[in-house]
Amino acid sequence: MDWKKLQNIDRRIIYVLLILVTATPMIRPLAIPLTVNPAAQKFYDIMDAIPAGEKVLFSLDYAPSGAPDVHPQAMAVMKHMMQKGVGVVFISFWEAGPMFAEQLIRAYEAEGLEYGVHFANLGYIPGGESAIKRFGEDVAGQVTRDFRNNNVSSLPIMQGVKDTRDFALVIGFSAGNPGIQEWVRQVQGPLGITLLAGAVTVSVPQYMPYVNAGQVQAMLAGLRGAAEYETVMGSPGPAVAKMDAQSLGHLVIIAFIIIGNLAYFLDKKKN
Repeated sequence: MDWKKLQNIDRRIIYVLLILVTATPMIRPLAIPLTVNPAAQKFYDIMDAIPAGEKVLFSLDYAPSGAPDVHPQAMAVMKHMMQKGVGVVFISFWEAGPMFAEQLIRAYEAEGLEYGVHFANLGYIPGGESAIKRFGEDVAGQVTRDFRNNNVSSLPIMQGVKDTRDFALVIGFSAGNPGIQEWVRQVQGPLGITLLAGAVTVSVPQYMPYVNAGQVQAMLAGLRGAAEYETVMGSPGPAVAKMDAQSLGHLVIIAFIIIGNLAYFLDKKKN
């Protein structure tokens, strides 16, 4: 066998194979078995225990750069809440947040659910940590008109909401600051709200002390956390498909590394 050929495989062949193995699961998810982390299971259990008719707050604090890791989490949890009949209110302390909230809302409006009854988008509040503090203590006073320019007090889902304690819980989907740390310092600690987190993978070690201390009740970690949540729901979706693509892509890369190294050593032995 010509081992040198295996050491110099045309890179175009590698690229084509990578495209095929990553694109296929996106079109037709393979549902590769995924072990569910106890943290994702706990997150799901907390959300599943919320009674129908309650409402939760999603704080979408990420930009397009962090969205591939965090937005699938919000999609999965939103789907769960809509299935349970739990209302979702969105707020953002990052400029791009309302755009992601609208994406989620429009998907369910297309299914016949009603804005202002099942969900609402309160938009973006500038000011970072101080804005989170003010909003946490006085939701009704800080936001009078929503992202669609509706009077917030006229929305059925916002009836009875004065501060963040009037939500069943708050989830911070965060890719940085302001985000989870600010929610813990300015709202969870002073008001004692139930706070959950959805984090980009690189931030998970930074937030673990809050989870261990009980300040954050549960946390989803990156894209894998979203895929685990979909798995627990029994409803594989975009996150599972992306994890399939990622896993197959890694396998192809590892296979070529092994082939290249074997060819190198066998060629060396032959000579």
